[in-house]
Amino acid sequence: MTEMTAWNLAFRCDSGLGKAPGRTAEAALPSQPPSGWTGSRGPGVRWEQWPRSLNTGLPMMHVLTLWLPAAFQRRGSQFPGIAVFAGEGQFADNSKSPVPSVESTDPFLRDLAAAEVHPGLLRRRDLIDGEFAILWLTHAELVAGPTAPRPDLRAEGEHVDESEGTNAWDNVEPTVDVWLIDRDDPNAGKAPVELWGDEVGADGYINPSTSGNGLAAWAEPLFALSHLGGTAFPVQAMPAGLTPWYLELEEISGLNFGGGGNAQIDLESDTFDWACG
Repeated sequence: MTEMTAWNLAFRCDSGLGKAPGRTAEAALPSQPPSGWTGSRGPGVRWEQWPRSLNTGLPMMHVLTLWLPAAFQRRGSQFPGIAVFAGEGQFADNSKSPVPSVESTDPFLRDLAAAEVHPGLLRRRDLIDGEFAILWLTHAELVAGPTAPRPDLRAEGEHVDESEGTNAWDNVEPTVDVWLIDRDDPNAGKAPVELWGDEVGADGYINPSTSGNGLAAWAEPLFALSHLGGTAFPVQAMPAGLTPWYLELEEISGLNFGGGGNAQIDLESDTFDWACG
């Protein structure tokens, strides 16, 4: 396989870069512009195309928008970036789903009736029925920059989210710049697979763990970082179907993977999985 770079996601923390929003800065800010952002402000999509949870009808919580390196633009150069959203949780009840209506006196129901499916939308549900979404974005939607969701249209006490999930109105996170930083990773360009001991993957992927179940010295600086490609560190089993073009996310910007968990989102195979710590 052609040599490929893997990338860490580094976040603005005061006047420097840190491993996650709100952490202590560990490096100086780069000279190049940011590669994206986290927080409640989403990409520049029309409000009607902001992803909605299927049962609650609420706008999903924006997590991350990211310009992708060329090798990770798996839907073609016309879609140079992605946005990640999280929505309703495991206790969503479709028997209580709101009924959209253009004639309703309820502004939430009128707004829901105007909702459209974004052409780049991919929906994902986890094993406990939590809902996530990925949008493949155009250049225009990315350059529009962080865009606030529409103000909350619900009357007090109406359309309350009882699913233990997240949404754009109840879960507000600050906008934080993100940079992609080269990751010195021997597994860049290789597909992560479950390995034991000194096993090596078919394309040369190597195990970051030692025979004593600790991490190899080269792997320690790579652990617990949100990143594109390279060595995967799933909290539990390795998801099947990962390719070299995946995104691993720690619990940033309102994400909840059970406390100390992380997720893998593959941009080629559409594999999605997460596990708690």
